[in-house]
Amino acid sequence: MDFACGIGMVSRELAPYTKQIVGIDISQGLVDEFNSRVNNQGLTPDEMKAVCVHLKGVEGELDNLKFDVIICGMAYHHIQDIAKTTQTLAFFLKPGGVLLVNDMLDVDDITDNFKDLKKQADFEHVVAHKHGFDEPTIRKVFEDAGLVKFELNIIAKARYHKFPTKIFIAKGTKPEA
Repeated sequence: MDFACGIGMVSRELAPYTKQIVGIDISQGLVDEFNSRVNNQGLTPDEMKAVCVHLKGVEGELDNLKFDVIICGMAYHHIQDIAKTTQTLAFFLKPGGVLLVNDMLDVDDITDNFKDLKKQADFEHVVAHKHGFDEPTIRKVFEDAGLVKFELNIIAKARYHKFPTKIFIAKGTKPEA
């Protein structure tokens, strides 16, 4: 599963290494664009597709599909309640399945200057815009969701608007049954 898949940039990169990818997003427009691009590549919906849904983590959702890997690329900072979202994503993992989340670390320069950025762009009312996370926060939401073997690694340096930050990838595994 590619959670918060957008137009499918990550999914298309991973497609050659998978049997099936299901993209999930809350924007019908992005899902439509994802599926259009999949169709233009000559792939079938059995190989890759996106659906517009607000997942709840309950039996019957997504036709009871469970996943070996769930990825969420650069979207956690847009999510209001990452603890609830992580719990929901863990629900969709097979035993032994892995959740991979990459996003920004919280960096002091961003924290200190984000107030100025908010004055320039009034976008908080549309979607959450956090300015990064610290390792203990991500570890806690993964562990509270029942995931084990937690790892967090810095994979790149970047700029968030004008502020330097670091990009991490966090990994957690659903215990074997």
